[in-house]
Amino acid sequence: MLLFKLFDCISLLTTDDTLHRWMVQFAVHHHHTSSKKKDNFTELADKGLYESLKLIDGSGWKEESKNEKDVLYSKNIPEIGKVFKYEGIVEVDAETINDKLYYNIERSPEWNNSVDKVDVIQTVDNQTNIVRIITRNRFFVSSREFVHLRKWKKVGDSFVHSTFSIDHPEVPSDLSFTRGEHRFCTYVIQPLKEDPSKTRLVWLMQVNLKGWLPQQIIDQAVSFGMESHFEDIRTFRKS
Repeated sequence: MLLFKLFDCISLLTTDDTLHRWMVQFAVHHHHTSSKKKDNFTELADKGLYESLKLIDGSGWKEESKNEKDVLYSKNIPEIGKVFKYEGIVEVDAETINDKLYYNIERSPEWNNSVDKVDVIQTVDNQTNIVRIITRNRFFVSSREFVHLRKWKKVGDSFVHSTFSIDHPEVPSDLSFTRGEHRFCTYVIQPLKEDPSKTRLVWLMQVNLKGWLPQQIIDQAVSFGMESHFEDIRTFRKS
């Protein structure tokens, strides 16, 4: 994943310290969002998207691993935990990626090897919704349930797709699954200027899988999952 100067106005208004305070407050606040009011979800989704962009473009990222296509970075944020950033070039156009990730989310089990089922719980507007996702058993990690508030918007020539976990009154905890938590799960989907049929894709993620999992297993699962997800996205060009 790489650095983009997408929100200079946010950069001017925030420092790394203020961003960290925002993220801590944000992580606590969004779990108390039980109202179905669309204004609440819109405001929260906008804030999450802007904070994700600031984090992506921030300093302190350390290279974890790389292959011939992609690079994985990480950084530790106090009170938040380990955050990962994965970046690479994908031979699929940006609009196709955004459409598949957002508007065709319920069909993602057809191409996403990590996902078993997706239901749209509430549509806030044409670019914001709430979904319930059930993941598959993968890499020593059993199936997890996530409830996500999602939003995308165009920023410059890029599609920015922000997702994070919330509570929702229509999705009480299901004892059949361990409910995981994403504090950040954001894509920056930028067409290459020299070849718009290809995309520079950046994926920011912080996940708490819950349960009794050693950090080493979590790190390996995240690394494997992010690489696998990029390969799944690369299959779009064949569909």
